[in-house]
Amino acid sequence: MRFFLLALLALMIKTGPLQAQPVSPLTLDGFSQWLTGHDEQTQQLQPVRGRQALIEKRGRVRAYVKFNVKGYGELSFPIDPRTAWGEEARRVDLSQSRWLRLRYKANVPVVLQLRQTGVHGGVHPHITLPATSRFRTCTLYFSAFTGGKTPLDLSNVAKFNFALLANAQSDPFAALWIQAFEIDHYTP
Repeated sequence: MRFFLLALLALMIKTGPLQAQPVSPLTLDGFSQWLTGHDEQTQQLQPVRGRQALIEKRGRVRAYVKFNVKGYGELSFPIDPRTAWGEEARRVDLSQSRWLRLRYKANVPVVLQLRQTGVHGGVHPHITLPATSRFRTCTLYFSAFTGGKTPLDLSNVAKFNFALLANAQSDPFAALWIQAFEIDHYTP
């Protein structure tokens, strides 16, 4: 017992206080950290608690977020599933990949960003997914991702980020469901 306490103390000194980390047995196509974020004025409605957006419904895992948007709500995940909780998303080389395929449903247009390693905030290469009331499967070519401060470098990417920037006209919220996500020539 004494050895355990000394080891724990050494770990705390080295890494800081222990923090509760979400443990989810759920994965969506090999990706397990589907995390929410939002500005201070935006209210997160789903998930009700925490940031992990994966749910299981009728035996099927989905990512599901819902916000009352004032500024933005977002759902993101690191491409490398070995990225530890709370750490910077690890660098991934997708230079052999040409596209991604996803199945989603959203009541608002969603900006899908592909973030370079270590780049936060600001403008990122992106594509806009249209709102759709039914699940829709689409193939998106990386060559269509535009608008970043610098051209997209697929050899140095870290995460995908889905940004919801306004509530739906017919609903007082913005919602997004992701049912499948696949990257050409990449296995998580």
